[in-house]
Amino acid sequence: MELDNTYTIESKKQQIDTIVTPIGQNVSTIILKGNSYSKIFFEAFGKEITNLKDLQKLNLNDIFVGRGKEEIPESLHVIIHNEQQYLGTGLIGLNIISIDLSNNAVNPYGADALKPFLKQAHTLQKLYLNNCGLGIKGITHIAEGLSEGGLNLQVLALARNRAECQGAQAVSKALANLVNLKELHIYQNGIKQDGMIPLIENLQHNKNLQLVDVRDNFIHLDTTPHLVNLIPRLQGINISDCNIQTEQNDSIIEALDKVETLVRLGYNYAELSDVQGQKLLPIIEKHKQTIVKLELKGNDELKKATITKFRFIFQNKNNILGAFDSDEENEDEDELAKLFSQLEI
Repeated sequence: MELDNTYTIESKKQQIDTIVTPIGQNVSTIILKGNSYSKIFFEAFGKEITNLKDLQKLNLNDIFVGRGKEEIPESLHVIIHNEQQYLGTGLIGLNIISIDLSNNAVNPYGADALKPFLKQAHTLQKLYLNNCGLGIKGITHIAEGLSEGGLNLQVLALARNRAECQGAQAVSKALANLVNLKELHIYQNGIKQDGMIPLIENLQHNKNLQLVDVRDNFIHLDTTPHLVNLIPRLQGINISDCNIQTEQNDSIIEALDKVETLVRLGYNYAELSDVQGQKLLPIIEKHKQTIVKLELKGNDELKKATITKFRFIFQNKNNILGAFDSDEENEDEDELAKLFSQLEI
């Protein structure tokens, strides 16, 4: 059962060395985001959290601004391990269900400090490590930890980490253990065919999977058959900016037609022809009651008549259909990224 007793240090982008307000024993959620915390702070923090038996959620997004790369792994180690080094063993043994360490320079050394916690984190449901500078080594450390401890993980977010093919391969090996996974966010990682194919293939193990966000990687022609086998099981997919060519879209659209309930579709810059756009129209029409976001920007071959039909489907619903052209008024280029990264189906 999730508890709700929150301890927050207000985000003011300030440097913090001490715990001013005591952390209550019944705290279930800690939010430290948006400040810069020192190693001294985390020495004290690591000791505090070992006594918080109700602690379930940690929001540590953007907490190391201006800190040296050598400080961050040490701080993470103490928080996790509580042994004069600062976020690793302190968490071990606690029933943590959600951690957000996004937008910190966690790097491979910090990921290695997290690994012992992840190996025993059988209650962990959500792990956010977006834009953490993990690289191939860091992604591999995280994947190795989850291979042992990610049994209840539902959301895994590893976007913008330069995972590349080797990192994607490491994640793909861990997927068999993530039997409860619902969402995978691994966009903007430079993943090409050698990483994308095993990743998509191994997602077939995840029977509860609902959302996959692989935008801004590469989906080559040889990857397409694996993708179309996965799509019918999903409720949301983002394949925008994946260098998809026109000849790949027919089979992708056929797969989308087999989706039982479509909630989100990111299909920007995919070389959709107008004929393919017209084939997509009845699919979108069929799911218009469940779709909360549709993005088709940058498919310049779509004719005005086809675009008008898409707009007509959502004429009475605001903010569902994204802009078709970057010059359209009121376009919010970051909206899809935010919605996908925060999605809970």
